[in-house]
Amino acid sequence: MAQAIRRGAEEGGAKVHLKRAPELVPQEIIDGDEGLKYGAELQKDITVVNPNDLQDYDAIIFGSPTRYGNMAAQMKNVIDQTGALWAEGKLVNKIAGVFSSTATPHGGQETTNITMMIPLMHHGMIIVPQGYTSPGTSTNYGGGTPYGPSTTTGMDGSRQPDEADLTIAEDYGKRIAEVTKRFVN
Repeated sequence: MAQAIRRGAEEGGAKVHLKRAPELVPQEIIDGDEGLKYGAELQKDITVVNPNDLQDYDAIIFGSPTRYGNMAAQMKNVIDQTGALWAEGKLVNKIAGVFSSTATPHGGQETTNITMMIPLMHHGMIIVPQGYTSPGTSTNYGGGTPYGPSTTTGMDGSRQPDEADLTIAEDYGKRIAEVTKRFVN
């Protein structure tokens, strides 16, 4: 999903820096879980974000797998480290968006997207929702909510987003880039 959003944002004229949250799960737990190992492998070449660097970007799109209807602890940890940025207003008026995934249908995609938005509101960021701006958002059974793109991964994490999911994600990346241009230029 992140790669599809990236493609869309680049198509919209944005320069994109793909980052990931640092892993908090102990390595022995990851090693004993095929889904976690698979996810770690997919992200191994992506740079870990430094939360202080967020102030350097015009727009930030936060993505997270769902954990019990909420963002993963790894993403919450990144956001929790932005207290100094909040105190100095460094993220005020930055464009923001969110996307998520769940293992199962009805696993909490919408609540995950919404809960990621709440701290962004505290920062005074300008949240750009997915809305029903991509044609498949209202007809696809996996890839979209009005709050942000989403997908279903399967219990072992091996299901990849389908073509409809990726189209919605690309459209969202392009939308974020276009909105950002309106505010920054």
